Amino acid sequence: MGAVVAAATVLRVLHASERPLSASEVARDADLHRSTAYNILRTLKAVGFVGYDEATRTYAVSLHTLELAYGALRRSGLLDIARPLMHAVSDDYGVAVYLSKVLGPSSMLLLDWVGVALRPGPLITVGRQYPSPAGASGIVIAAFGSGSEEELKAAFSQVHWDEKPSFAGFLTRAEEAKQSGFAIDRGTMFRGVTLVSVPVLSPSWELLLILTATGDSRDLTAEAVDALSRVLQSIAARLSDSLPLLRLG
Repeated sequence: MGAVVAAATVLRVLHASERPLSASEVARDADLHRSTAYNILRTLKAVGFVGYDEATRTYAVSLHTLELAYGALRRSGLLDIARPLMHAVSDDYGVAVYLSKVLGPSSMLLLDWVGVALRPGPLITVGRQYPSPAGASGIVIAAFGSGSEEELKAAFSQVHWDEKPSFAGFLTRAEEAKQSGFAIDRGTMFRGVTLVSVPVLSPSWELLLILTATGDSRDLTAEAVDALSRVLQSIAARLSDSLPLLRLG
């Protein structure tokens, strides 16, 4: 493993952890010798990308990494186009709107969100990966993603839903989403919360991004969800048309 790859692996391990880690824990999770992990951590600390707690002797990703992340998002041009549209939907329908990048059949990366979240958790942590296929966004991944049924089944078995459907039922919902162009989840992922997700596809029909709106199920009637899904599809089409001009990396 090259030095740069090893350093990137260490940063990913720290980023994925819900708590600061010791050098030994980093070495274990990154599959590195402890001395190698320690030297990498020391270097990353020196350049400001990792913080160190003397009391607990643990390491965590520092806020300086946000400079890189937000710089990449800003230069991509994606948020310049997406955020005003997301705010408009949030204001018009009283929902939170999330924009995520698809990393594969089992993971997504939250890029941005606007509105008021109904519950805390990884769904509202910008820059953090969260597991899939779950909820409406997971249905979109199953419908429009490139993962095999075996990959989807393995990933599906690892994610939590408040009222988890059978895998066969999940695939049925994915087929319906493929026909309609959007997915709806009424309270099975999060009790009392309705999720509406639409795909953002590349010119070659590759699933790159997912746009999701979430709201209180008591406030989102069938008519409201129908209107919301059409608006989200319109925004997704605008984003798809803009993809050749963006730098998503």
